[in-house]
Amino acid sequence: MDLLIGLIGVALLWAAVGNVRRSGPGSEWMLRWARYARAWVVASPVAAVLWLVVTINAVMLLGLPDRLADEVLQVHSTNLDRFATHPLQALITSALWIEPVDIVFATLMTVLVLGPAERWLGHVGMPLIYFAGSATASLISVLSANRLLAHGIITDDLDLRGMIDVGVSYGSLCVLGLLVYRIPRWRWRLAAMLALPVLVRLTLPFFGMYSTLGHLRAVLLGYLLWPVTRIPAVRRRAEDWTWRFHPAGPDEPGARTVTRP
Repeated sequence: MDLLIGLIGVALLWAAVGNVRRSGPGSEWMLRWARYARAWVVASPVAAVLWLVVTINAVMLLGLPDRLADEVLQVHSTNLDRFATHPLQALITSALWIEPVDIVFATLMTVLVLGPAERWLGHVGMPLIYFAGSATASLISVLSANRLLAHGIITDDLDLRGMIDVGVSYGSLCVLGLLVYRIPRWRWRLAAMLALPVLVRLTLPFFGMYSTLGHLRAVLLGYLLWPVTRIPAVRRRAEDWTWRFHPAGPDEPGARTVTRP
């Protein structure tokens, strides 16, 4: 089924390219969005590469038997078994693998969080925060797992040794927690800092207690990274940084790829 969906997606993309080449219906709209996507990639190349790697890894799982796909994900999971044998690999590669169903979520986080953060934190700073936040939140989650079991916060039917724990959520939420410091008015900033953990807590029915606690830790880690905002290079970029992103068309003389009012 997943393979069929992938083939349908490729067919639709091929049809869209053919429609643009023939100047068919909606071709101008497609070209406008293509220019926007190109400008976004030029402005946020690391976020684009990160999304591409994550997406390719997810697509590689399409068509595999469920058991084999689970085994692949377990190799990159931050569970107790992987920490006991390959701790560094588990901390890093877990942030680069997702299940195919999570491609839409990864895309939204890339466009709405990682891209804007890269334009502010820089091409090196954003991925450092992303991987550091993902690794730290994963490490805290694993180290506190036994305590959570002892207090009955999570049930003992959760396989902490062989479970699948991968995804972009820890790193992205850490970056998002830091990104709230770009809200100019302190009242709105404080409101966002109070609302974000509440919104994460509301996702408990979808992600379960273990992952939700990890998400909360990632957000709090982003808050604690406030000193990063005082780095001179980050402060200089903040002067030109904006939430708004405007692509410049090729027929606009003198237009820049990204304009920052």
